[in-house]
Amino acid sequence: MSTDVEREVKDMEEEEAREGTASGTAPGVGGRIRLAAVGLVLLSSVAAVFFGFQAHRAEAEANARTDALVAARERVPKLLSYDASTLETDLENARAQTTGDFAADYGEILDAVVKPQAKARKISTTAMVSAAGVVRGDSEEVVVLLFLTQTTTSGKGGTTVAGSRVEVTMTPVDGGWKIASLKPV
Repeated sequence: MSTDVEREVKDMEEEEAREGTASGTAPGVGGRIRLAAVGLVLLSSVAAVFFGFQAHRAEAEANARTDALVAARERVPKLLSYDASTLETDLENARAQTTGDFAADYGEILDAVVKPQAKARKISTTAMVSAAGVVRGDSEEVVVLLFLTQTTTSGKGGTTVAGSRVEVTMTPVDGGWKIASLKPV
């Protein structure tokens, strides 16, 4: 039985040698070329999928940074502005700009400090964004640096204007971006 197998292998080798000689190539070179071509096509396909995924991810992150920056420019003035005559509404609006642990922490500050002082001294504050930029970010979290101008007026007639910088962390919530932290820098 092994002689039959050996004979078949020898016949196949001779046939390959005849085909190679007839086409002007060495035995087995055609198979190697086909194998190399298939390998090259496979490698190209894998590379295309990989680079396509990377491009999609980079685009998603760029969109996230842009959307979060726009949201921060809109939400931070709402967070930091209030008028003594519409204090309850303004503070509820401020709370609506926040998310996560920051929402609870900021709510406590509003209730314990801002609300009593604004009522007692008839304080109104308006915050405006002078400049803004993204520090870092991806599709899950974007950190933005904002330069603010805050104008504060008290019932005694005094007005002060102050500039400040804040680092704001924005996170996606229900298709939009909300403030997850805010700290002066």
